[in-house]
Amino acid sequence: MRRTALTVACLLFVTFPLGAQSDPPRLIVLVVVDQMRADYIGRFQHQWTSGLQRLLDDGAWFRQAAYPYFQTNTCVGHATISTGSLPEAHGIIGNNWYDRDEGRLRACADDANSLLVSYGDPVEAALGPGSLMMPTLSDELRTQAAARVVSLSMKPRVAVMLAGQRADAALWRQDTAWVTSTAYAREPVAFVERFLSANPVDDDLGKIWARTLPEDAYLFAGAVEASRPFEGWTAGLPHALVGRGDTPDLLFYQKWMASPWSNDYLGRLATEAVVALDLGQRQATDYLALGLSALDWAGHRFGPRSHEVQDVLIQLDRMLGRLFADLDTIVGSERYLVALTADHGVMPIPEHRSRLADAGRLSAQQIVNAAETAVRAELGPGQYVARFEEQDFYFEPGIYARLLAQPDALKRVTDAIQAVEGVAKVYRGDTIPGRRDTGDMVERALARNYYLGRSGDLLVVPRPYWTTSTNAAGHGTSYGYDNRVPILMMGKWIVAGHYLAKVTPADIAPTLAEIAGITLARTDGRILIEALGGL
Repeated sequence: MRRTALTVACLLFVTFPLGAQSDPPRLIVLVVVDQMRADYIGRFQHQWTSGLQRLLDDGAWFRQAAYPYFQTNTCVGHATISTGSLPEAHGIIGNNWYDRDEGRLRACADDANSLLVSYGDPVEAALGPGSLMMPTLSDELRTQAAARVVSLSMKPRVAVMLAGQRADAALWRQDTAWVTSTAYAREPVAFVERFLSANPVDDDLGKIWARTLPEDAYLFAGAVEASRPFEGWTAGLPHALVGRGDTPDLLFYQKWMASPWSNDYLGRLATEAVVALDLGQRQATDYLALGLSALDWAGHRFGPRSHEVQDVLIQLDRMLGRLFADLDTIVGSERYLVALTADHGVMPIPEHRSRLADAGRLSAQQIVNAAETAVRAELGPGQYVARFEEQDFYFEPGIYARLLAQPDALKRVTDAIQAVEGVAKVYRGDTIPGRRDTGDMVERALARNYYLGRSGDLLVVPRPYWTTSTNAAGHGTSYGYDNRVPILMMGKWIVAGHYLAKVTPADIAPTLAEIAGITLARTDGRILIEALGGL
């Protein structure tokens, strides 16, 4: 049976006997494709024939999914997907924020209690889930459904946020090494160590990333103006996976991670994890998370219209097809459930957009300079700005309180920031939580992104199509190109179809929890009952 969007309004008011469904899935597979815009499906679907296409043919496609908060960045998105809550609850307000107590920028996965465990040379760092303030779906599956948990990615903040507090295996790249954290393992995990040893990334040194399909099968120009390729790469395909010398180095690994081969690698490791840990083959509901980041690095360097972005998706389609075929054989086609989404979208390259409309690059330093000049005019000589990070603007300790005591002075400071070209508006952080239910979409988004103690004193919102990013293309706002992403779900518990209800990625965890028969402590998302089958 295939449902359409016309039935959604009625379905939302019906109570279904979910307990009467067939057994819960033995394996939940959560795939997060970094920087996959919602409109990539309609634009590039004709290039796909395998895994992505299977999700579209056999699954539920939520076509109006969007993040309801402001800072659409990687760590925030993955925390939202994994917990079913929003930044105001899970506490992850960005990839980084300014730590007022320590006087430094804190990465979202910084965790002094969790040292790294390397699969190669020792790596001195401490990363883990200490900043995540809500339990994840995998945490609850582990506690309530005896799940085995695996989280794989190239990025630490992705693997950590998808894994939650504990995992049987969590793996990511740290510069030139594969690592995990003592939050998940005190020593290298045996099956991971075997796989890495048998499949060295260094074997890909010198490979050429060329188009998978004939050039005329790709949309738009092959060479992207205003792109910012890696050193040694040109403005379009093909690209050689080489570093600065004849041996693998950091530049080689960066290029490799931005290529489709990094997704393929994680896909093969995922199959290895299923076999080694009997995922989906026990009387439990196991959890496998894949955070696939190649599209993000390709999109940042070459923009959303590039052949690089299209080719990453073409090869991702094929990788997912192979993974699903493996799961059909090992687990059984009716025993696993897949959910695919993205952590954020991406804006067009501003130099392309500015030919048609208002767009450009916003100078973060100019914002800091404008604020410093304005505060000095009010309070006298000194240094007053601690940090400007994404939209969060932090004053040095005590300065914001002094400005609050002089409302006219504070207004002159915010006016000076707002006068910088590309800035739309400046909001006060201390008042924004009260704007959660306002009719202004930007105020609502900022309120849902605000976490006391971590968010900025001021919140600086750029105009549409303006960015502070130094990449060719950036993201991080609540505008449609950044906040709209796909949600695809597939399995016998899901009724295939296209759904036009307004949903958010925070709805994924509650839906998966309901199907698995477990309870989440607190969510901001809802159960996507319109797509649940077996009812």
